[in-house]
Order: sequence, then C-alpha cells, then structure tokens
Amino acid sequence: MDLGSPCRQASKLCFRVLIVPMENEDRVSDDGHLHPAMDVNDAPNELIKAVDELLDNLSSKFSKASTEVFAKMDEMAQRLDELEASIKASADNNESN
Repeated sequence: MDLGSPCRQASKLCFRVLIVPMENEDRVSDDGHLHPAMDVNDAPNELIKAVDELLDNLSSKFSKASTEVFAKMDEMAQRLDELEASIKASADNNESN
C-alpha cells in the first residue's frame, strides 16, 4: 500500500490511499466483481478465448442474417411467380375477348 499526498478533509489531516494491485494479486472491480490474478502466461490464452468468442458471435449473427436474406428471397420469388401467373392470366383473358 502506498500513502499518497496529504489532504484536508473536515479540518482533519488525512492521506489519500493509493492501492495498486500487484500482477499476482486478486482484485475486486468497482462493481464488486472478483477478478482473480492472472499468470503472465494466461494472457495469450485469454486473448485467444476473447477472439474465439467474438468470432462465434459474428458467425452466429452472419448465419442469422443469411437465413433471413434467403427467406426474403424465397418469399420474393414466390410473389414474382404469382405476379407472373397473374399477368399471364390477364393477357390470356384479354386475347380471348
């Protein structure tokens, strides 16, 4: 623990306490979550894990978007087929009159 600069608070002399976690100490974040100490050799593994999670997330989003695009394309193809049949029926009806 490092004692920082002195400060004045409510007419009392106090010290600001600076706590700097050591590389091999567990720490608690401001939101109360415990972050265990990480070995220096774990850093590449953590990076690989984060990249894998990111790629999985992107792959999932891409698959979902692809499925939606193909569904829309199928719907549009069906509507075009119906439109084509309607136009043909209308043209056939006009020719018979």
